[in-house]
Amino acid sequence: MTAIVNPMRPTPGATRPYHFPEFDRRALDNGLTVWMVPLPGTTMVNVHLLTDAGAASEDEAHGGVAALTAQLLATGTQRLDAAAFAEATERLGIEVRSESSWDSARAAFQSLPEHMEDGIALLAEMVREPRLDAGEFERLKAERLADILQSRADPGRLADEMFLRHVFAAETPYRRLSGGAPETVGILTLDDVRAFHATHWAPETSHVVVVGSIDPEAVMRAVQVRLGDWRGRGPGHRTFAPASGGGRRVVIVDRPGSVQSELRIGHLGIDRRDPRYFSALVLGAMLGGVFGSRLNLRLREELGYTYGARAAFDPRRAAGPFSAAAAVQTEVTADAIRETIGQLTRIRDEAPDDHELHEVRDYLVGVFPLRFETTGGVAIAIEPLAVYALSDDYWQTYRSSLEAVGADGVVSTARELIRPEELLVLAVGDAAQISDEVAAAGFGPLEVVQPD
Repeated sequence: MTAIVNPMRPTPGATRPYHFPEFDRRALDNGLTVWMVPLPGTTMVNVHLLTDAGAASEDEAHGGVAALTAQLLATGTQRLDAAAFAEATERLGIEVRSESSWDSARAAFQSLPEHMEDGIALLAEMVREPRLDAGEFERLKAERLADILQSRADPGRLADEMFLRHVFAAETPYRRLSGGAPETVGILTLDDVRAFHATHWAPETSHVVVVGSIDPEAVMRAVQVRLGDWRGRGPGHRTFAPASGGGRRVVIVDRPGSVQSELRIGHLGIDRRDPRYFSALVLGAMLGGVFGSRLNLRLREELGYTYGARAAFDPRRAAGPFSAAAAVQTEVTADAIRETIGQLTRIRDEAPDDHELHEVRDYLVGVFPLRFETTGGVAIAIEPLAVYALSDDYWQTYRSSLEAVGADGVVSTARELIRPEELLVLAVGDAAQISDEVAAAGFGPLEVVQPD
């Protein structure tokens, strides 16, 4: 398919030069690493404390404990109950939050520069001496369980959960959501949270990132005073090799009365340190990461099956999923699956022309500096360097790494990373309306399952 270029459309200008700010990295005697990014003249300071206490560090029987532990940190300290803690943050004019992902947990705040040291003191207190109140625990646990039930009433979120469950083998942690499942969250106790915090939040596996109008020496003094005598050695994340749930197959999650089908089509992807990472970024964007992507043009613009189609790799410390996704009209479910598989197959065989390749790369390169317009954005950018041990020049070479991906590189990467014979085709929809036609299309062995 030849791209149509509007002659009236302005052509993009030359990429403006951008240099990621210089940073200073130092280590305390207890193993804590401090990353400092001075940005003179900025209004706010962002401080992030990262530790290797994400969902990948849990055992499966306690799935969800990492998320609950992180959330509880922001509800008080041994010295300050929830109300007093909230009052302390309001008095300092700071925003405190804590959350977890698969690969790390974060406690963070944003403040004016003059309140940075007091903010670090409060952050250290909540990380080292959290209150872990029973009432707050029960509240957050109930909210998490309610959110899981609510997500299963939403066809898109249900499709996301069911796709993971079927694309990964039973022994792979990634087959569930990082926040846990009802059967594990429901049995968690406050003692489980206390034990997880005591064993996983530790300086040897932690990093402090400080970005803004700062004096690095003043930052180091504040961190040394508040966190220099912190002791502990966390076990870190588990290492595992994600396994596939099986070869090419079709799963229909029955949702009677649905007027649309939520599609998720994919298989195992790559890990965050895969040498094909930048090629995979371009490949994913070309398939479904920009408005003019192949899936969106075909399914939305040409066929009118959906309001939007997307595709992406989700690399983690271990290999995460690759998926293409769309919500389509019920009556075109089988056709949309066929077209999606067709585009996944086509990108293995048909190299992008210069216009398509440059449009995707120009977009990825063009939006790159927008991430770093705030101190918070710069702090978040430091996180993958800390969590995944990426090279210090990662952001300096980011643009050139993208620009180095050529048409042949896209095709060769697609042939390695897109494997049509291994695709899981999952549809959340009305099985009575779609199963016969999907089965007749012969995409693979078909199974109809009920949502939990």
